[in-house]
Amino acid sequence: MPVVLTGRQMSMVAFGTVISYGLVSGSAFPLLVAGSAAVPAYMAAGLVALLLMVCLGSMVAQRATPGAFGSYAECHLGPATGFLVRAAYLASLVLIIGTEVSLLTPVLAAWLPHANTAAVLSVLLAGLVLVNLGGARTFAHCEVALSAFKILSLIALIALAVYHAAQGFSVQSQSSVGFASSLAEVPFVNIWQAFMLATLGFVGIESLAIVAAETKISADGLRCRLRVTTLAVVGLALAAAASASALVQSGAASLSQPPFGTLLGLAGLPWPNTLFRVLVLVTILSVLNSQIYCASRMLFSMARAGQAPVGLGRTTARGPVRAVMATGALSIVVLLLNTWQAGAAYVAATAIATTGLLFVWLAIFLASARHRMGSKTVHLKSRTQRCIGAIAPTAGALVVVAIAGSTLAIDEFVSTLHIGVPFMLLLWLGYAIFKYLTDSKRSRHRAPANAGRPTATLLVE
Repeated sequence: MPVVLTGRQMSMVAFGTVISYGLVSGSAFPLLVAGSAAVPAYMAAGLVALLLMVCLGSMVAQRATPGAFGSYAECHLGPATGFLVRAAYLASLVLIIGTEVSLLTPVLAAWLPHANTAAVLSVLLAGLVLVNLGGARTFAHCEVALSAFKILSLIALIALAVYHAAQGFSVQSQSSVGFASSLAEVPFVNIWQAFMLATLGFVGIESLAIVAAETKISADGLRCRLRVTTLAVVGLALAAAASASALVQSGAASLSQPPFGTLLGLAGLPWPNTLFRVLVLVTILSVLNSQIYCASRMLFSMARAGQAPVGLGRTTARGPVRAVMATGALSIVVLLLNTWQAGAAYVAATAIATTGLLFVWLAIFLASARHRMGSKTVHLKSRTQRCIGAIAPTAGALVVVAIAGSTLAIDEFVSTLHIGVPFMLLLWLGYAIFKYLTDSKRSRHRAPANAGRPTATLLVE
């Protein structure tokens, strides 16, 4: 595919996928679960995201491809794992697109109370598909505008939160000792649950590896861009969580409403509810735009690897048009299913997406470990960098396994593996059947070609 994107555009895609509704609303769920302990939980989750990017960096710099971690898994962990990573990632993103767009329902209810919600949401998704059909440049220009708006808005909200939190603390005359004691009172289970939520909130940072295939940048520049962008995303997310926590702890806002939504009213801005709805609209459109791009590239990679219909692997000057159209169509189908069976469809989609994305992260860490074992060149110059590079795959894999196992013991996540694992097994079974049929077809084609030829034994004799 044509290499047309810049490093700045590549970074904006990462902000587009990670800075979602949870952060712009003030990280209400992690704060509700763990209170002020959500801040160290976000710090630990940010460290996991950085470890992931350390692992991806060396592989991406060596070979940037639209299939990214799917191709790396196929190379280092085998064809079956490569298929599972590609298929799980594609399915997860399509399910997220089709369900997350429903977060716009309250916005539409306020602005278009008599409109058919499913029809309007379908039109919005179709509009984003049209943006992606315009090619990588059109997608990138749109994503830069959307991401820049939500980044600047989030920075402004963080500044306002710090200001109002400081005023609240000065009135209450609270000290840092009180904050430390509040941390000690939070049960570890709650902190761990907040850590899980925060880590899942960073899912999407791996999209940098996909965008790298269409980015004009050197290998060293690419590796540096991956790490700098990840640091910036983690820093912004941590600042948002910390400022929202301070706002709630100061008493200036409560968790009965999104903290940052309440903040606009505290600041005395005109039409605070309308402003917050605009921010939510832009944020979700940005996330969906980036996810459609990444999902279409993964589907394109599957087709090129012979794991999807060949037509989806064809590309034009505007990129993999057919893959984009197929991704959009699948996402709209998921949206309609979610509208028809809202509760059951959402639970199943969330469980499958969570399991699939955790599997993708695990595969990235394992592929990185195998990559390091087979790599003949060491790009990490300092001893500290080499140490981090050696520890990152093992540490990251253990964290992902721990998070996956913990879902069985937490009520809010108890259905994750119960639904997600059977889905992964179905994917593996589908691959096994597909491979068997393909191998049988190839063997039948070879048989007539070899008919009448002497066997190797006869030749030797």
